[in-house]
Amino acid sequence: MRPSRCLMVVFAFGVTSSLSAQSTAAQAPRQGVELTGVLQLNAYYNDDLVDDREVPWLAAPRNPISGERFEALGASVRQSRVVLSAWANDVLGGVAAGELDVDFFGPATNGFRPKPSLRLRRVVARINWSNAWLLFGQETLPVSPFDPVSYSTVSVPGFTGSGNLSRWMPQVRLGMEVGSSLRVGIEGAAIAPRFNNMSDHNPPQPDAAELSKRPFVQGRLLTRWGPDGSGGEASVGGHYGWFTAGTDSLGITRAAAASARIFVTPMFELRGEAVLGEGLGMLGGGGIDQTLAPDGTPVRTKGGWSQINVYLMPGLVVGGGYGMDDPDNDDLDLATGRSFNVTWELHLHIHADQLLIAAEYRRLETTYTDAIYDLQTANHLNMALGFVF
Repeated sequence: MRPSRCLMVVFAFGVTSSLSAQSTAAQAPRQGVELTGVLQLNAYYNDDLVDDREVPWLAAPRNPISGERFEALGASVRQSRVVLSAWANDVLGGVAAGELDVDFFGPATNGFRPKPSLRLRRVVARINWSNAWLLFGQETLPVSPFDPVSYSTVSVPGFTGSGNLSRWMPQVRLGMEVGSSLRVGIEGAAIAPRFNNMSDHNPPQPDAAELSKRPFVQGRLLTRWGPDGSGGEASVGGHYGWFTAGTDSLGITRAAAASARIFVTPMFELRGEAVLGEGLGMLGGGGIDQTLAPDGTPVRTKGGWSQINVYLMPGLVVGGGYGMDDPDNDDLDLATGRSFNVTWELHLHIHADQLLIAAEYRRLETTYTDAIYDLQTANHLNMALGFVF
């Protein structure tokens, strides 16, 4: 989930200009810092096997002999989130801003149950000029700029594995736009190459994408309209990258994508994305997290997601969404492949002053290439209680 609009505790400091003889009023601060976040408890229930009990995005296959179901109830505080933001005026002629975004969803070690541990999500620095911007750090991808609204999929963005390319990756972006009420622009990025496998060497060795010695590149054409929070944004873009496919050859990962976030009315928001490409497991869940075919070629896939949010009154949001990912069956392992994945979701969010109450439901439907498993389903219920600051 991207940073939400929430109540903030603001700590500002500034450097004021010298005062004229006629005025003793101080000017606005030149710099500022603010701290925001959500401290939340997530209680969850799964009625069958899933890949991750806290933030599932796959229905896992049951034992084909016993067919035993595994219903389970649990709770966690690991999706609590803290964001430290800063800004400064008159930096290279523009306004600079930065964010340090952390949660407590650090990975499990040695197979033990995960405990709350600090994890770096996003580190973003940005300079905005009147019609251009420079961004560098670890951020969402230009071709997949939006995530669904959710308090149950904070640490693994919703519809991962069901059409959402959800990875935060180190990058440098440049963009520019023209217009006033309707703005049209272009954005390009060089992105740190990352494969989706973990090295089992000690010390860790470069992965297949890093060994290509080439950055991933992405670009998009975009249009924005209206003021922030009541207008919209739409874009079309592409991704291209390399990875080592052998001792002396390179493989290609590529994609075309479209995304939009539109306020049809002040109360009714529609957001979503669609993607078509190959080797997209490198970008976070694409191809149902399957990057390469058994012969080493990239898995081809197509998918997308959409979500509706209705703002019934201040502090009350209801909505739902759907996402899917459909890899090409010819590229999958016949014994272990996942050929289709669907996520349905419904949510109700209530903000009462600084108290958050969120109820969310997800249904997961995962189809496997092995006919023994075929279609597996699971239902996930999640209740979040939080303090927003």
